[in-house]
Amino acid sequence: MAPPTLDTPQPGRRVGLRAVLAGAAWSLGRTWTAAPGWFLAVIFSTVLLALIPALQVHTVAWLVGDAADSTSWLDLIVPLILLTLLVCLTEVISSVQNLIGQRAGLRLKRRLDLEIAEVANRRDPAQIADDRMHAILDGVRNDTYHLSQSPGSVIGAVGAVLTAAALAFSLWSFSGLAAVLIVLALVPTLINYGWSATMQDRHFEAMGTHSTRSRYLMEQLVDQRSALELATLGSGPLARRRLERATLEHDRLMDRMLALLMRGDVLGGLITAVLLGAALICVIGESGGAAGLSAGILGIISGLQTTRAAGYAMGDVLGNTPRIARFRELKDAVPPYETQQIISVCEELAVQELTVTYPGAERPALQDASLTVRRGDMVAVVGVNGAGKTTLVNAVIGVVTAQHGSVTVDGVDLSTLTTAQRFARFGLLTQEFGRYEMTVRDAVALGSPRESVSDEEVWAALDAAHASELVRAMPDGLDSMLGQQFGGRGLSGGQWQRVALARIHLRGAGIWILDEPTSAIDAEAERDVFAQLRRTKAERITVVVSHRAWTLRGMDCIYVVDDGRIVESGTYDELMAAQSRFAEIFAQQAD
Repeated sequence: MAPPTLDTPQPGRRVGLRAVLAGAAWSLGRTWTAAPGWFLAVIFSTVLLALIPALQVHTVAWLVGDAADSTSWLDLIVPLILLTLLVCLTEVISSVQNLIGQRAGLRLKRRLDLEIAEVANRRDPAQIADDRMHAILDGVRNDTYHLSQSPGSVIGAVGAVLTAAALAFSLWSFSGLAAVLIVLALVPTLINYGWSATMQDRHFEAMGTHSTRSRYLMEQLVDQRSALELATLGSGPLARRRLERATLEHDRLMDRMLALLMRGDVLGGLITAVLLGAALICVIGESGGAAGLSAGILGIISGLQTTRAAGYAMGDVLGNTPRIARFRELKDAVPPYETQQIISVCEELAVQELTVTYPGAERPALQDASLTVRRGDMVAVVGVNGAGKTTLVNAVIGVVTAQHGSVTVDGVDLSTLTTAQRFARFGLLTQEFGRYEMTVRDAVALGSPRESVSDEEVWAALDAAHASELVRAMPDGLDSMLGQQFGGRGLSGGQWQRVALARIHLRGAGIWILDEPTSAIDAEAERDVFAQLRRTKAERITVVVSHRAWTLRGMDCIYVVDDGRIVESGTYDELMAAQSRFAEIFAQQAD
């Protein structure tokens, strides 16, 4: 499916007062939780900075008035010192506030990043496979910096409004109309940024999709394994050109959106300039004296600065409102995390008339599949590529949803269980097993949801997967880093697969589903692995997906999948003797 474009935007949120206030309250609450001390310091400094411009207006009026009436410069010392102190105080507080705000923002960003990781961890299989959910998650992950700055923007916006109110109050004695115009000068900025935030939210998914694509292509050029393959194929320039196209598409959308934003900024700026100019005219016409004129002009200049500051701050607040809403919606969209409690003993796995049809497909990928496997059995699922084997496996464990049929373990319908409860019964090793560049201990321990796994358990799992000799040859043993990306030990594909198999041994679930578990291992090691599986098969239910005929000879039963259906089953010898579909598939290997 083609990614969304600027011409086909998603419906945007209306950035209304309630949404803005809810977002502001959320931002302030999160900052208070993450860094309460820093939060109070920012509030205190913001209030001081908000009052200083109004104090400067009165101090200038005092200074100019005394200068007109006084015959000695000594009479001007007090207002001069006060004005100097106010200027110095502004510089000092601004610098300190900036550093405090950065520290609080860093703490909040760290917490938000961890929450995004938690959300990613809590997704159920359907959400993991959902492209739209992935784009939104990736976009929200990129928004955490903006979200971490949101509390500072809220405080800055409140401070700017407070400054404008204090200035209006100070100017009221010189020109009431000028004071009103100072406040009205904030309105165009608010309207412009509110419209801007709504428009950006409408095109969030389009921007996120292209950004995700660009980042993926960049990772392929940077990652060691993919970069090496591209280099040997001479395809690096092709990948780079595709990255360039994805980036250009992202930039095209951004340029069109920025052009619209620029027009709004220019219009809003012109209206604001007219209002401030009118305020200046009012001050000149109504001030009544040099002191009032000087103070009024200073107030207008301060008002211009305040309007600009308020515009930036309020623009960030309004722009972050949909970001905050997306963040909160994303957290609410995933189920609460449930720790798996591994079920190590399962007596029977029964699949009854399982049918799966993928969205948009004209016919089922799997239809009326039925099989029964008991503890101690070691069965195989075979078929040509595209026959439906992976769909069957995914439907059994719950990665895809079946439209018809059932999967039960010991009489319990797995569709009635939570995702964690269902997965707790399975140990799954796919062809796309993870190559986790961690220490050996950590890479193997990922097989279990337990917080603590003993070294003895890790070694036992490595022994069972015939990977212990490999690890013992490493200088740091279980503390050895795997993968060259972080300066660790480079492994072959077969060695990585043994580590992945060790995770399944460590997990110890009651049902093992192994999809080509030895595809990257040499023939001798493969025989050892399957010999170990056969020796220990009484401990579990074992389902193997395999394309190698000799590995199927020791299976208790072989299920042949063809065109989405289980067309036959039996032992290796039975199926070969019957000149069946199985015999057609494996005839060449049998010879």
